[in-house]
Amino acid sequence: MAPLRHVIFFLIPLLFFFPPSLSATTVLPVSLTQLTEKADTIVAGVVQESQAYWDEGRIYTDITIETMEFLKHPTPDRPTVIVVRTLGGQVDDMRMEVHGVPRLKVDDEVILFLKKDDQAYTIFGLYYGLCRIETDPLDATQRVSGPLFRARTTQSLNTKALRLNPLPPQGEGLDAFFQRVRDLLPPSDETRNP
Repeated sequence: MAPLRHVIFFLIPLLFFFPPSLSATTVLPVSLTQLTEKADTIVAGVVQESQAYWDEGRIYTDITIETMEFLKHPTPDRPTVIVVRTLGGQVDDMRMEVHGVPRLKVDDEVILFLKKDDQAYTIFGLYYGLCRIETDPLDATQRVSGPLFRARTTQSLNTKALRLNPLPPQGEGLDAFFQRVRDLLPPSDETRNP
């Protein structure tokens, strides 16, 4: 019993001097300008389904989006359905959550800022790359909201400089938001007139 007491007595101070290392995901508040510039595709659509699965020891979720309108897209063809891949999800009784990765449910109306690699679309800027479209049940007007609007400041991806976020924190009308995004697209961008 005495040797065990000495080992514990020796190990406890080590925890204070050498604490276990922790890692975390830091999500930078990205500006609408940067999202528009860096995204390959900007699309409004409705979530049709989601399917979680294991891949190389991690859980991923493929989210099927029925597209309504493209604000930016690298090619003239406009698919009616796209699949967005996110890290995390639930398979059977096992759940994997990743900070900053937005959750989408069937029937959510969204605007997504997407990057495309060889395999799939992913949401650029994590939850800043997702805006939600909400419809007022009384007059059917549509508003856009989300973390992109609620961030008080945004941070440059290149210089890390902070700037005040010019977007209204309560969100704004869908048409006004679409126009704001279109105004940020370069004049030569073929998607200005989808």
